[in-house]
Amino acid sequence: MDSQRASRNETILTSVAESIGATLGTIAAKAGAVQKELTKAMSAAKPQARRIVRKATKRPKRRKRPAKAKASGATVRRTKKKVT
Repeated sequence: MDSQRASRNETILTSVAESIGATLGTIAAKAGAVQKELTKAMSAAKPQARRIVRKATKRPKRRKRPAKAKASGATVRRTKKKVT
């Protein structure tokens, strides 16, 4: 009886695996089609439009903090006067 149960489990697992594989294949095919269409649209677009799209999708650059102003010339040290 255990061998019958194992064969049923195998068929169920095989069926689930085939279903998952088919779904992933469909998703990959649709993604590939979208990529081809985008490539065609981008190559047909005018250069200015392509620049706008690139700028819109580009990650913004991080701004550097402004450098602190350096003291000009030699630094002056102040010493405490001794109280006598």
